[in-house]
Amino acid sequence: MLVRRSPESMGLLPDGDTPERPGRPRAGSGVERANDFAFRDAVRTRAFWLLMFAGSSHSFIATALTFHHVSFMGSKRLDATIAASVFTVMAPSSLAGTLVVGYLADRMPGRHLLAFSQVVLAGAVLWSFTVSAPWQALVYGGLLGISGGFGLTLQSIIWPNYFGRKSLGSIRGAATTSMVASAAIGPLPFAWLQTLGGDYALAVLAFLALPALCAVAALLAVPPRAPAPVAANP
Repeated sequence: MLVRRSPESMGLLPDGDTPERPGRPRAGSGVERANDFAFRDAVRTRAFWLLMFAGSSHSFIATALTFHHVSFMGSKRLDATIAASVFTVMAPSSLAGTLVVGYLADRMPGRHLLAFSQVVLAGAVLWSFTVSAPWQALVYGGLLGISGGFGLTLQSIIWPNYFGRKSLGSIRGAATTSMVASAAIGPLPFAWLQTLGGDYALAVLAFLALPALCAVAALLAVPPRAPAPVAANP
């Protein structure tokens, strides 16, 4: 009942716009002009597919690690109580990551922040090799939470910054479908690799490649130029 479609529908301008230069994005957003892509135009850009791929790692890896969390901690000789306590760290860490990236997103290009979130995720995966004590498990949970907070918040910011709001629903719908598919698939190869290797070392090493590739994809995802308007037939 209280939600409105857009600032313009209420006679207002979006944050960062001015009456003299409507459509001008906030400084540091990484977008030089206001882009309003139709869905068919967005999917033809390289940035669309790079961002979709770069956003898949959090869903893929975090879901796999969460599904196998108790067993994974058990392989580190930590009992279920310690494993459960890790979740109490993930939530506030995710909240902190959300607040930090929300502040930084107004001042830095989104693709750089997306790449940094992959570095934090890779750090969490690497740190899991060192886990042998409860405090190390809590640090592991904190890193996962921070990377998740970064990733989820950036998904809400980077798509309208790159492609505008005209077809944001269909564009975000495709991106979200990819993320949900990644979350659904992630636990399966993790389990298969654990069975193949006899422990989680092989699975963790294999999964470490994904955030590295996603970080590269994020850095390559330069904001696209707005499509040229189609001239009307005489």
